[in-house]
Amino acid sequence: MSTNDVPGYKSSNRDELAMGCWAEHEDGSLIFVESTEGGRAVYSMFDMEKKPVIEYRDAMAIGAFKKMFSFDGRNEKWTWHDKTPFPWDRIIKAGGRDGTRYADVEDHLTEAERIRRKRRSLRVVRDEDDADEESTAVDRVRRSREINEGREVDPYEIEARIERTMGKAGNAIVSRIQKALAGLKPGKGKR
Repeated sequence: MSTNDVPGYKSSNRDELAMGCWAEHEDGSLIFVESTEGGRAVYSMFDMEKKPVIEYRDAMAIGAFKKMFSFDGRNEKWTWHDKTPFPWDRIIKAGGRDGTRYADVEDHLTEAERIRRKRRSLRVVRDEDDADEESTAVDRVRRSREINEGREVDPYEIEARIERTMGKAGNAIVSRIQKALAGLKPGKGKR
């Protein structure tokens, strides 16, 4: 069963925010809760409208998270799921691409500084009012939370996440489904 309230926001729903809960927006945007430790929700947002798919990670106090992502007529309307696995296949089908992953935090900081300098040199100016009309739910949340840098989705990381959330059997199932889909040929079986 799905709801427009973050699990745990309303006690009458008898659910709880935990790792693996996820939400979808009508524009295709996705949220995946990575952790709920120490009073904070660590989550990733996937902007499915971007090519390639962009992932933004953030963390915020659980109470603020529940309030921000529950629908009360003023907030974005997300459909929350807490009993079904996250649809990693949507990200894979949308063309999540391989990318460089740094093992050391200093390498991440160096790359972030390089990107910051490059963006500053380009002096990209964006009209926020026009962007609101054409942006996705993830874009609007990203701007309101001041999350500046996203990164392309890495399919190998997705495989690891599938294994963490669904176990090795889940990873094997997803792999078999992908192979079966890849083996389908357009028009085959139609008469």
